[in-house]
Amino acid sequence: MRHAGHSGELYRSCIAIFKAIELDPASRQRTGREHALEAETRQAAIDELLGLLQTTAAEARIDPTRTLVQLHSQLWTIVGSSSSPPSTEPSSLRRAGAKHRRVY
Repeated sequence: MRHAGHSGELYRSCIAIFKAIELDPASRQRTGREHALEAETRQAAIDELLGLLQTTAAEARIDPTRTLVQLHSQLWTIVGSSSSPPSTEPSSLRRAGAKHRRVY
């Protein structure tokens, strides 16, 4: 059921958290450099990364199927990250309920 005036409003205000991870171009191993990106879409996350690196899309080679961004000697990948706030419960307590174990 649609309500007038509400179609798409939730989607426009939904911000996801992405992570840009720098990879070594030869080995494809992580270099340790990362940037947290807040964007509505992966393309917006790529645009934000390009802004952080002070470059333009014309200077970069972007592979949208794997979300790889290559700049001269740098290679970055964009991955989705959790958009929910971190839980304050330890993981052992969260998982206990999911496994339906009784703890005495």
